[in-house]
Amino acid sequence: MFWLGQVLDAAGFVAVPAKAIADAAEVVDLLRLPVSVLIAPAAEQGLAEFVERLRFTSPDLQVIALTSDSDPLVTQPIPGAIPRQKPRYRNEATKAEWLDLVQDSDCNCIASMSRF
Repeated sequence: MFWLGQVLDAAGFVAVPAKAIADAAEVVDLLRLPVSVLIAPAAEQGLAEFVERLRFTSPDLQVIALTSDSDPLVTQPIPGAIPRQKPRYRNEATKAEWLDLVQDSDCNCIASMSRF
């Protein structure tokens, strides 16, 4: 399991990792899973469309768009997304920061971590 999923699981969230947006969409469809938080690379192909689709069933969806210096320029920004730099260090301070970021959500997190 990926690092962020372990952090979220330990805090009582249901974190569902996915390799890409297509995988995340399949999990959501298969499990009929309501999503509170979506964490994905901002430049990931299909992200804007997936967010738009999720917001029909989860209007309060929180989107965390991960960025890094090596990512290509995002041509289609995600309305309402919180831009966040990918963590460089995986320590207690970083864990606390990420938990604070998603703390107001109390259900399911989908994370597409293809480049995390």
